[in-house]
Parts: sequence; structure tokens; C-alpha cells
Amino acid sequence: MPSSEWKKRFLVVAHRGASAYEPENTMRAFRRALAMGADAIELDIRQSADGVIVVIHDEDLKRVSGIEKRVRECTYDELSRIRIFNSETIPKLEDVLSEFGNKTTLFIEIKEAGLEEKLVSLLRQHSVIDNVLVISFLYTTLAKVKELEPRIEVGLLTFKTPLPLKEGKKLNAFAILPRFNIVTPRTIQMIRAYGFRTYVWTINDLSLALRMIGYGVDGIVTDRPDIKYELTKQQTLLKYSHA
Repeated sequence: MPSSEWKKRFLVVAHRGASAYEPENTMRAFRRALAMGADAIELDIRQSADGVIVVIHDEDLKRVSGIEKRVRECTYDELSRIRIFNSETIPKLEDVLSEFGNKTTLFIEIKEAGLEEKLVSLLRQHSVIDNVLVISFLYTTLAKVKELEPRIEVGLLTFKTPLPLKEGKKLNAFAILPRFNIVTPRTIQMIRAYGFRTYVWTINDLSLALRMIGYGVDGIVTDRPDIKYELTKQQTLLKYSHA
């Protein structure tokens, strides 16, 4: 996909990779997502004790490995020896950018403040600025990313109303990413009126995906990227039934 093509297309975004089928936020999950036809991959980033940006969702390691330790208390060397769900290793963001940065669009969710400069530096080094949407619930962190590199597109995550439309305008954001349960046709109209794209999370059910598409969203974030085939099939059937 050409660098900026993703900004105009409807996207099926693989949430933590193909996380319904593979250990979340791992290289295997990302490879599977692309094999299943995902248009983009969403992943989460944090920082190790020695300042390495790693790809992991939770603040601690308990859920994914049974270890009672925080990510930020471990060096990368320690983290690299841990197996997610007794299976895969925790990737460095650098490794993800090397393998996938020019193959697909990456939605990179910042889970904690303080890693903005390193993130921007890595995105520049790997020449992937045009392929990335940096997202977060931490709007001051997104502001910092924009300040460091205005070319990086940012998106504001939210699970409640009122929507962060004014905050998004202030940040010159590209997108608002609401949780599905707060999305209505009116929600989409409001987001569009402010000039933002809308990517809604987390959608694993075909009927819900079709409803969101009917509302006018620009993409869905899903644990099941193979839902794309079901959507295509359904929409083809609808097209012919109305012909």
C-alpha cells in the first residue's frame, strides 16, 4: 500500500495483531494478521527499565506470563526471556518497525508517558512516519509527539462522552477512536464535522461490524482480522441483492 493511501481507505485493523488466534502483541500475531488480509496492525508500547521500547499492553506481566512484576521494573534482557502465554517473546518496537513498517500501516498505542522522543527517533530511523498513526488515551503525550514531529498523524482514543473533539482540534489530530458502545450515527456526524477519521474498537462480531459500517466509520479495530472476508462477502451479496 502506498505510504498515504491508508488515510483514504476503509481499514480493518488487527487489534494487537490477530489476537483471537495468536498470542497478542507478538511477531507471530502480526504475521498472522497480514496473512489474514488486515489493512493495518494495532500494537501497544511501553518502556523497559533500561529504556527500550517494547510491545506489550499491560503495565505488569501477570496476565500474559504469570510473573508479578511491572514491565518498567525489568530490563530488556529480562523481558526478552519471558514467554507470552508460554509461547512467544515480547518484541522490541524496533523489530516490529524493521519487519512491518514498510509492509503495512501501524496503529501504535502509547501506554505510558516518557517515551515520546525515543518513539519519534525510531519512526524517523525506519522512515515509516507516513505509515503510522500514533494513538493514546494520554492526550498530553500525543501533543508531545506532535511537537517533536508534526508530520506524525495522531489519534485520540476514548471510551466515554463527550467526545474529545476540541482536544483533537487543538492537537491537529487525524482521527478519533471511540469504543463501539458510544458510537451512533450522530457520533460519526460530529466527528466528521470536525474533520477527523473514525476508527472504532473492538469489533469481533459481523453484525456489529456491518452496523458500524452503516453508520459511516472509516475502519474497525478487531481481534479477528479475517472478519474482512466475511464483510466483503456480505457487502457483495448486498450489492447484488439491490441491483
